[in-house]
Amino acid sequence: PADAILFYGKASIDYSFVTGESLPVEKGIGEIIYAGGKQVGAALEMEVVKEVSQSYLTQLWNNDAFRAKEEKSHSFIHKLSRYFTWILFSIATLCSIYWSIVDSSKIMNALTAVLIVACPCSLLLSATFTNGNLIRIFNRNKFYIKNAAVLEDLADADTIVFDKTGTITQNKHTGISFEGDELSPYEEQLIRSLSAQSSHPLSLAISNHYPHHPLLHCSEFNEIPGKGIDALILGENIRMGSDQFILGEKQVEGINSKVFLEINSKLRGYFTLHNDYRNGFENLVNALKPHYHLALISGDNAAQKDYLQNVLGEAAVLGFQQSPEDKLHFIAKLQSKNNKVIMLGDGLNDAGALRKSDVGIAVSDSTNNFSPACDALLEGSQFASLKKFIDFAKSGKKIIYGSFVLSILYNFVGLSFAAQGNLSPMVAAILMPASSLSILLFTVGLSTVIAKKKGLL
Repeated sequence: PADAILFYGKASIDYSFVTGESLPVEKGIGEIIYAGGKQVGAALEMEVVKEVSQSYLTQLWNNDAFRAKEEKSHSFIHKLSRYFTWILFSIATLCSIYWSIVDSSKIMNALTAVLIVACPCSLLLSATFTNGNLIRIFNRNKFYIKNAAVLEDLADADTIVFDKTGTITQNKHTGISFEGDELSPYEEQLIRSLSAQSSHPLSLAISNHYPHHPLLHCSEFNEIPGKGIDALILGENIRMGSDQFILGEKQVEGINSKVFLEINSKLRGYFTLHNDYRNGFENLVNALKPHYHLALISGDNAAQKDYLQNVLGEAAVLGFQQSPEDKLHFIAKLQSKNNKVIMLGDGLNDAGALRKSDVGIAVSDSTNNFSPACDALLEGSQFASLKKFIDFAKSGKKIIYGSFVLSILYNFVGLSFAAQGNLSPMVAAILMPASSLSILLFTVGLSTVIAKKKGLL
């Protein structure tokens, strides 16, 4: 909870909550450990050097850029309907002047019919019922929209920016591959038995990679924090850890985390660990590429840059080891070029960018966990359906336009009869709620039909 200096112990700090870096950061004695990190190794002794209220995490959280949300512009609904009252009063005035000259006995009948038959409710209800039904359908599909204005911004977007760790990758799933001599089932059992003894994330990932092997008894287990583990299992001496721990020297840095394996003093190879991308990630990107500008900004390292560039396309902008402020400035730069931006993130390091973007979507594998303030919350299992959701929001906007046309036609026909004095106020009073009912049936019915065609119902 507070910035501190490490006095004793080997720190392996998970900063993914703050920076987005997916792998633990090693810290030595005398180094500062910032608030917001989580120790994944043994106990530490530290001296707090700043009060909680002055810590890096608190300063980041209280930054105005991360808290202030710019007001969104008025909806297109306001632009289309803002002149309705003025037009109606103008027609009523002209109608009164005309009949005062031609036939004064029809003035009150025509004026009353004009004011009654005109239906501003249709203009309002078309958007209200359409957006309400869309939000209801999105909720059923675990995509939770903050308010109706978000739907319009979602439909108008032309740029989509992804975070990496926890957004397009799954935090609790790590891909593992082994390079070296082929391992026998017995050796796999030895590996699982050893790795299960450690609480280090890499050890746990390897242990979970062989879930079907029963655990064997380990004797003389030893763990050197930040370096590796070793033990004697059924007379077999097995060691796992960093290149320096196993080989005695530092190897050239690779693009992924590597855990070397030695059995009975013989090097057998190494495990390569990398994040698993969400199911349907590549298919989603392929569906988005023809229609949107894509970008990725991550606090993680550039380990997967070549893969991501290939998936997102050569035109996509990729940024790695980006601070929360860097992400926010990146979104602001896009908006300065009149881009309408959707940002997808998951942690505190994305909070500023999510708030700054036109639509900020927090991706979460558990709605009980922390999610930064945003315009929408998308459950991780529905990540691959993002394009479908955006298309549905666009359909909603078209439905509203269609209902506006119907409403305008109704008002045009009704007002033409009323202005001629051929429509009684009684009939006008019946037609007005009938118009509202027709708009309700049209908007809710059509949006439901489209949702079924898209597989959302």
